[in-house]
Amino acid sequence: MSNIKIITLGCRFNSYESEVTKAMLEQVDPDSDIVVINTCAVTHEAERQSRQAVRKAIRENSDAKIIVTGCAAKTSYDYFSSLDGIDKVVQNDKKGELSAYISGQHSESPSTDVDHSAIFQGKIRAFLQIQNGCDNWCTYCIVPATRGPTKSLPIKDILHRVETLLMAGCKEIVLSGIDITSYGKDLDGPVLADVIETTLRIFPEMRRLRISSLDPHGVDARLRDLFIGEDRIMPHFHFSIQSGDDVVLKAMKRRHVRDDVIDLCRYLLDRRPCIVLGCDLITGFPTETDAMFQHTLDLVDESGLTLLHVFPYSPRSGTVAARMIQNQRVTILERAKELRTKAHEVQQKLFKSMVGTTVRGIIEECSDESAYGKTDSFIPLRLVNTNTSHVMPGSIVNTLITGVTENGLIGYIPSLSQL
Repeated sequence: MSNIKIITLGCRFNSYESEVTKAMLEQVDPDSDIVVINTCAVTHEAERQSRQAVRKAIRENSDAKIIVTGCAAKTSYDYFSSLDGIDKVVQNDKKGELSAYISGQHSESPSTDVDHSAIFQGKIRAFLQIQNGCDNWCTYCIVPATRGPTKSLPIKDILHRVETLLMAGCKEIVLSGIDITSYGKDLDGPVLADVIETTLRIFPEMRRLRISSLDPHGVDARLRDLFIGEDRIMPHFHFSIQSGDDVVLKAMKRRHVRDDVIDLCRYLLDRRPCIVLGCDLITGFPTETDAMFQHTLDLVDESGLTLLHVFPYSPRSGTVAARMIQNQRVTILERAKELRTKAHEVQQKLFKSMVGTTVRGIIEECSDESAYGKTDSFIPLRLVNTNTSHVMPGSIVNTLITGVTENGLIGYIPSLSQL
């Protein structure tokens, strides 16, 4: 058994990179006693928790090499470097140096490639990072400073990794990135639509492709047509919207306006009604008035958004927005509460509209009496009164929805469809 331990804070993207980091280190020296803390710095609270996790790792692993990486390794580099017990602090763009550091063989161009089939062997859903970094410098966001500019994985490398994931038995592949719609800006020619079209053409056996969070500004006509015309692309799209008010969006330095969001969402829903749309929204951004916040509330209904992630604004040092005149914290939290109430309302309305219908989904886990998974539109699904001997993780099923929960759907399988 490997002695390498990875502690992950923050986003799903960090989780993916932790898996890759662990596999990379195990290729070099699986017997090394190493603890890697993959930190987060998206908010002050996230950075505080990252510092706490590092101190705890030092206390509990006195005989191990302690390595700090991730976004807080950039913003708190001096702090982590000063701690007794830290062997190395590795910023995001230097993660490839970890294997060289462990092996003692330093290289000008260390390899970060690993066997993705080994990472995701036996897993139903595999994340495939095709892009990293961000060039947008939104006024509230520290990510461009912690991850650097856009860097895209060449299409030939993407296709190779897709092939290894399919060979490993993965049933669903998620194309992911920090700003995935900027894919190709640093390359000569290809864009995200090229990645999707090429992947689907070369691998007809791949039946389930998901796309991670999207910047509305980057969803061009080709992507729209792919999203509505290709049923192998799962009908769930999550947009980084942040506000429904044009003045706030301008202050955030976002590249879209509210009408862009409404047009995009209505275009998709009108042409592929099974699509479910989610988004990120921030409440209480500097300059946001009650009337501006109301525009965000109204946008939810006007755009047909149903799966909302709500974030109360928190100033992040090093960003432009942190120097703006701030809203009162109580106001920020009150608006977040109101928007979360709205989020629950539209989510439950969506779930209840599905009762009595048959939806397709994928099974992720089975117990003696129930099975669990996600619908194609990424809604949690629990199957009851099901003979689980007829299903297994990875089964594609048609489910008759009979009820709802706070967070998902309940149903049973009238017939099994193994695709």
